[in-house]
Amino acid sequence: MKPSRSLRKQVQMLETIRFGEYLREKQLLTEEQLIDALAAHWSERRGRLGHAIVDLGFLSREEVERHARTYHALAVIEIDG
Repeated sequence: MKPSRSLRKQVQMLETIRFGEYLREKQLLTEEQLIDALAAHWSERRGRLGHAIVDLGFLSREEVERHARTYHALAVIEIDG
């Protein structure tokens, strides 16, 4: 069975949010901290962004793990617009 036209339209309006953006939206990281963490993450080829966030001292490991669990438990994030 094909999804209804309205369901397809709703799905098109949904946008995935990345973990770093999620932390910034929750005001756990500033824009500058996120950029610094992303730069460290990519330049040092770390496995996860959370490692860079912890290594830079922006959040504790426990905080990153707690917020990562919440982030991964989200089914859908709807963007207004």
